[in-house]
Amino acid sequence: MKNGFPTDQLLGYNLFFSKDNHTFDLQQLGYLDYKSPSGIVYSSLKYPSFFITSTDSSSFLYGSCRKIHGKGEDFLLLGDQLLEKHQSDSTKRPSALFLTGDQIYADDVSEHIFPFINKIAGVLMGYEEDLPSIDERVTNYTNRKQISKYVCKFTSRKSTNHLFTLGEYATMYLLCFGPALWKDILPQLSNTPENVDIINFANSTCSTQRLLANIPTYMICDDHDITDDWNITKRWKENVENSPLGRHVLANALTAYFAFQGWGNDPSRFSSEFFDPLIEYVNCTPSNSHSYKRWSNSIIGFSPWTYVAPTKPIVLCLDTRTSREWSYCKKQSWKWIPPSTSGPELVNEKGWTFAITKLLECGWQKNDPLVIVSPAPLYGMEVIESFLEKYISPLRNKGIPVTTSFDLEAWRMNGEGVYHFYEVLVKLDPSEITILSGDSHMASAIEVWAQFGKHEKIKLLQLTSSPLKNESFRGVSGLALKAAIVFYNIFQTEDRIVRVCDENQYFHYNSIAENKAVMLTESIHYQYVNKKSITELTNNLGLVKFSREQTYHQLLTKKDEA
Repeated sequence: MKNGFPTDQLLGYNLFFSKDNHTFDLQQLGYLDYKSPSGIVYSSLKYPSFFITSTDSSSFLYGSCRKIHGKGEDFLLLGDQLLEKHQSDSTKRPSALFLTGDQIYADDVSEHIFPFINKIAGVLMGYEEDLPSIDERVTNYTNRKQISKYVCKFTSRKSTNHLFTLGEYATMYLLCFGPALWKDILPQLSNTPENVDIINFANSTCSTQRLLANIPTYMICDDHDITDDWNITKRWKENVENSPLGRHVLANALTAYFAFQGWGNDPSRFSSEFFDPLIEYVNCTPSNSHSYKRWSNSIIGFSPWTYVAPTKPIVLCLDTRTSREWSYCKKQSWKWIPPSTSGPELVNEKGWTFAITKLLECGWQKNDPLVIVSPAPLYGMEVIESFLEKYISPLRNKGIPVTTSFDLEAWRMNGEGVYHFYEVLVKLDPSEITILSGDSHMASAIEVWAQFGKHEKIKLLQLTSSPLKNESFRGVSGLALKAAIVFYNIFQTEDRIVRVCDENQYFHYNSIAENKAVMLTESIHYQYVNKKSITELTNNLGLVKFSREQTYHQLLTKKDEA
């Protein structure tokens, strides 16, 4: 539309398709029938709908970490139920959905569905990828776990059924975002205990499809969308990109990410120079051709995937995977051990420059509220991160490979990265700051007051919703984590945790030596996310509501809460 869509009212839409001089729409495809399992409309509405808010009083849904065979129910269905309940009321209906990472698990695929994925991939693409022509070493190994480790140089610990081809990645997205492919798969899955979680997921995909059809949805990738530990260290990046097959799988994964997640976030950013080699590759370009190299170089070299969602308030979605910076540890224990890197700076200087430029181009101004999506939380659970930083991280300097085993890549693992984050916040000077995150398989709400140099105090709210469907802390591990958090709270005598950063970007608690300059002081307060705890370990979906007076946060954890 020349003047844009009208705001603050429901807008219905239909889609029309043409094939062989025949035109058909959503109605003829059966999608506009409310009573049909594949219907994408709500009971009182004729068409799928959405709306655009014109004020900062709005609400968003957000979540992360959604695995087909993950434990528990898929809590995206709570988003669908919430929209159904308030389908005609834009004052109560969320205006956007943010999926903040791990929309698929490419490296952790159930053995019960992998054969279907492998079969469908060939039908979907119309050809089989000739992996031995990429790297002949593939024929030396009998399973994908060995190929992943020794040929691709991946470090995923659950790579027995790792996705390799573009068709496999595309099939995984289709399985995660809708019910179409499950119609043929479900009758072939036995109703056994090991398949319960898969069947629950499959049955929820009708709700997922309807939700995605009725709410503007924005996504950003994290590691499992590509492969576990993606770019966790500089050495990891070099090893994988110097492996012909590793590079090929990365390119396939990023191509699928572009098609199913990245393209819609910022369509105007992708020119014909980006599309031409991609289209040639999809049309089965030989791996030894010039266009194949153009495609892989183009998609792997595309960075950052950072974008700005044109919502109210505006949301800056950070790519914390492809614009990383690594620096060597300043403290090295043994001379004969090669220097190791500290945790990565998740967004480097170039990445921040791009992010700020995009933000200002979208009309954001000083003193506007700012929402930032960071796949990894800027502030996680202190009891976990402090233990990793104090006791596990130093083992890297003794040559013990703990980085990939413990995912030592949180923001706090690189003080310089946190410092630069606050430099950006001070430069932008927003009226209020909210950070939406996922990744950690636990949910939290953290209020932080920060003093950065001589500037006025900065208040930010860090909200984390994870997982949507992948409960990791069950049984003994869950009880142990809950006990650790309880004991930590008991022995933490103050209401807030105080952390300070010196001129060398090292963090200390409560105080530092008098001869060191304090560059940043943080006062961190953990809020209760349910009646008993400051963290939620079960599957959940985040709901955040903005107004001029306050920001309201709720975790949807039960069907009746929607």
